[in-house]
Amino acid sequence: MKKATEAIKFNIKVKTDVDRNLNLKEETIEINRNEINVYEDNNLVSHYNNIVKLSLESGITIDKLIGISSDNKIFEIAYFTKKKEELFKKVIDGFNKNEQIEISDKDDENSKASMSTIKWLWNIASKYRKTLIIGAILSLITTGLNLVPPYLLKILIDSVLLSPKYSTSLYINIIVFLTLSYSFLALITSIQNRTLNNLGSKIINDLRDKLYAHSIKHDYSFIERISPSRILSRLTTDAGNTNWLLVWGLPTLLTNLFTIIGIGVILFTLDATLAMFILIPIPIIIYMIIIYRKKSHRLYHRNWRRSADITSKINDTIPYFIVVRSFSKEEYESKKLREMLDKLYESNVTINKMNATYWPLMGFIVNISTILIWWIGGHEVISGIIQLGVITAFIAYISQFYGPINNLSNVLPFIQQSLTSAERIREVLETKPQITNPENPKKPEMPAEIVLENVSFGYDPHFPVIKDVNMVIKPKEKVAIVGKSGSGKSTIAKLLLRFYDVNQGKILIGGVDIREIDLDYLRRKIAYVPQDVVLFDTTVGYNVAYGSDDINEVEIIKACKIAKIHDEILKLPFMYDTILGERGTYLSGGQRQRLSIARAIIKNPDVLIFDEATSSLDIISEREVYKAMMNVSKNKTVILVTHNVHEVMNSDKIFVLSNGKIVEEGKPNDLLNKKDGAFYSMFKEQINEENISTERNIEYDDEKINLIDDVRDIKIEPSNRRSAVNVRYNGIFYENLIPKMLFPITNSKFIGFYDQENHEIFLMRDYTKLDINSRKNLETAIAYNNLIFQVEKINEINIKGDQLEWNITTNKGKIKTYTSGRRNIVVLDSKIILIDKNDNLYEIQLDRLDKRSFKLLMETI
Repeated sequence: MKKATEAIKFNIKVKTDVDRNLNLKEETIEINRNEINVYEDNNLVSHYNNIVKLSLESGITIDKLIGISSDNKIFEIAYFTKKKEELFKKVIDGFNKNEQIEISDKDDENSKASMSTIKWLWNIASKYRKTLIIGAILSLITTGLNLVPPYLLKILIDSVLLSPKYSTSLYINIIVFLTLSYSFLALITSIQNRTLNNLGSKIINDLRDKLYAHSIKHDYSFIERISPSRILSRLTTDAGNTNWLLVWGLPTLLTNLFTIIGIGVILFTLDATLAMFILIPIPIIIYMIIIYRKKSHRLYHRNWRRSADITSKINDTIPYFIVVRSFSKEEYESKKLREMLDKLYESNVTINKMNATYWPLMGFIVNISTILIWWIGGHEVISGIIQLGVITAFIAYISQFYGPINNLSNVLPFIQQSLTSAERIREVLETKPQITNPENPKKPEMPAEIVLENVSFGYDPHFPVIKDVNMVIKPKEKVAIVGKSGSGKSTIAKLLLRFYDVNQGKILIGGVDIREIDLDYLRRKIAYVPQDVVLFDTTVGYNVAYGSDDINEVEIIKACKIAKIHDEILKLPFMYDTILGERGTYLSGGQRQRLSIARAIIKNPDVLIFDEATSSLDIISEREVYKAMMNVSKNKTVILVTHNVHEVMNSDKIFVLSNGKIVEEGKPNDLLNKKDGAFYSMFKEQINEENISTERNIEYDDEKINLIDDVRDIKIEPSNRRSAVNVRYNGIFYENLIPKMLFPITNSKFIGFYDQENHEIFLMRDYTKLDINSRKNLETAIAYNNLIFQVEKINEINIKGDQLEWNITTNKGKIKTYTSGRRNIVVLDSKIILIDKNDNLYEIQLDRLDKRSFKLLMETI
């Protein structure tokens, strides 16, 4: 073994949480170089010599620390629960790598950074501190203005209304001051609301942007562990709650605090004896708030988890409803969701019960205190000790004094909920990516030799998926990686893209460790076509060009032709500008797969990884796409993770994986001739059935595009059909060609010409450069194939649920139409395209709209 000849310097002491009889009792493991001693209550219970390797065996609830000696004997050294698993994994890694480590043998499951969540939020909102402070100052001003009227009321009663002689000017002054105080209160409140609401919009946008950017750049494993649904919940609900906490929750608490202090000072000034009675319920209220805080934290957190589980359940089933229905599981899934909704309801009921108990009881205590003040103060007024104005002002101030405390019934539950949301956002933002760009990133020339050297990797490092893999892929070589499901084929592809880092060994590209290569450069140079295709809810053209810069329409079309999807795109409602729906639901599985291949082709990478890329295609499309893949792969390194025997037999080299190890490698014919080999055993039935043989060095015709950029040599004339034209080009006469807008929304100038059999004759990048007569003739035919209404005026827009009802005047007359959902309104730089529920197109040129129409449009969308 590797450690047998290596001096081990590792030294550490760590505790288990169960003993060898599985009692919940600690044992101490002391590792000193190659010797391991186990103690219980300071008594040595076992001793192991010459241990050269440690490993972990996992069971249900219990794990075992395994030691391997220099003579290959295996010992069960200690036992511990899952609570200690991560701790012992670090110990095992340190021992096996012979690297001294420092560990904390404490349960830090709930440990956080030293600063509180509120302080963390304050740091997050640092660039808005001035506005937050202004908002807080405005809140204090409104608090002060609220304190003025009761005091003026006291003067009005005692010095005017009940005084036999009063000054008219004093009466007028009181009324003026009351008017001014209420006026200023309304003005300041308006400014405060506008300031804080605008600030709230900025903060929530920045918070979501920060959270989204952090999540999208994070490790593959991080997203898998948190789960996309819970990330979504943090971006929506949690971000909104956290924003409320910063902008309204904390300032409200601050305002209430100063209100209590200010009114308290005034009350003691008015009558110190009466004021003492308002303090009686304060200790009870504080105690109730503390108890509420502890209980509500648990209940709101449980409520959040159950709500997130429902979101996850819906996200799992609605997009894949076809699977649910094909297995007749509608009732089952509905029942499961109902059970989850019942649990959420139960959680909400518990919270409502808690709130309905605490806050009315608190209000009752406050009201009893107010009655006591009336009783005692009334006696003092009757006895002539104090004036009526004093007790009137006193009661008015008491309502304001207890008002902030009563407000806690509304504010505290939301603050608690918002703090829980903030903690969850903080959890994501404070988790640092493990896959990061190196300090001095390298960019080796590609395609280059790819070498996997003694590579071992597991999504849990202690349970490897691939083990001690050695692989050499030469530049421009076509390599097939085959094996049973779960053998580690796709894992190798993910390692080459550095979605994960290897646990042991290294991957070299052009002699450079992949961990030293610039991440963006690496992923630009490698195109990955996964088995599960991911398409975005936008246009076909955008999906094909995704990830590639400065891509024009011609390159998009060429890539789609190579992927054998172009002709099918032309049958879509808006061709390359058809919006595909979530996850590309507008297309079939095979079409999605070919569109994904087109996306990889247009990227023009140096390394192409096809991970079961043809698995969803029918036999004919599969062969065509494979030939196209091979054709576009010339002068590139190609890695085929596949079960397709045609792809395998036409590769330069094959690696056969079994249980994470390479059990065979070689050229297809060589492995085919090994009748007792793993490769032959895996593919013999397909080989015998289809009589497969290798086809070496096949060359396929490249896809040609006849593009007309120079329109001076083309003349377009009317034909005997309104929707077709006759074309004279380069001395050739084409009769009855049908013009089509291939990008009717994003680039209506790009035209394709097709014959009666729908064969593409040529493409024109910008038809507006034609001479006047040719352009007029072409536009007439285009209108009969691609009718797009030009909106001249918007008369009215009515909102009806998720639908918008448009009453508009177009260049063809007035019409009422409906759009449904955001994908039916496409916003471009200078225009907006409406796609109604019948797939009719309406173009709104923003610079041509009248002011009323423009205002109505902006207020709606």
